[in-house]
Amino acid sequence: MTAPPAIILSHTQMGENIGAAARAMKNFGLSELVLIAPRCDWPNDRAQMLASGSGDILERARVCATAAEAVAPYELVLATTARDRDVLKEIHTPEAAARRLRAAAGAGGRTAILFGGERAGLDNDEMSLADAVITIPTAEFWSLNLGQAVLLLAYEWLRSADATPAVRTRATIARPATRAELVGLFGHLEAELDAAQYFFPPAKREAMVRNVRAMILKSRLTDQQVRTIRGMIVALVKNKYRGKK
Repeated sequence: MTAPPAIILSHTQMGENIGAAARAMKNFGLSELVLIAPRCDWPNDRAQMLASGSGDILERARVCATAAEAVAPYELVLATTARDRDVLKEIHTPEAAARRLRAAAGAGGRTAILFGGERAGLDNDEMSLADAVITIPTAEFWSLNLGQAVLLLAYEWLRSADATPAVRTRATIARPATRAELVGLFGHLEAELDAAQYFFPPAKREAMVRNVRAMILKSRLTDQQVRTIRGMIVALVKNKYRGKK
């Protein structure tokens, strides 16, 4: 399997943000976390609380004193920044970055995404260690929480190779209705429509019946849906007669 990128967090000030980043990583299949000189206590109880089921990522996290030490094992490092005007490197969207990371990992390289601290982001020395940068498109307000930024890029990584259909129907244990079940529904419904004098004028009954059956068949009902509709018919008829008393 293609190895996902490591997430490197530089000089993070709040344990909560480290925990939120770990949770986002777990959501989308990333597992390697590197911390550069965290400014909060480490290990951190608040990080564990926010990690919510991804504490194993925090326990395995590698802590480094410098950015150079943190990025040393990786062949491709992409840095994140919201200030792309002063950058002299290639600037990727998250989608393009995910493709580049996956291509490098597919060739056997180790990859990483570098994130700066909450207040000032990455400094120039840290940026100089990256091969290229990533900027997340935003509207007028560009400030993103660290955990949000990690989540967006982790999602793009997973999406770059995800085979989930763009549109699908939720899988259920119900099976398609048999022809016998559909015929039973036709008879039940048509009998009650006859009793309610729905088919009028009588000369058009056959055409109206065909239209009703065509609508039902087009719906591709399951066995459970047939039973539900028949139960609805019974309830409507019962209440109709109850109201006449």
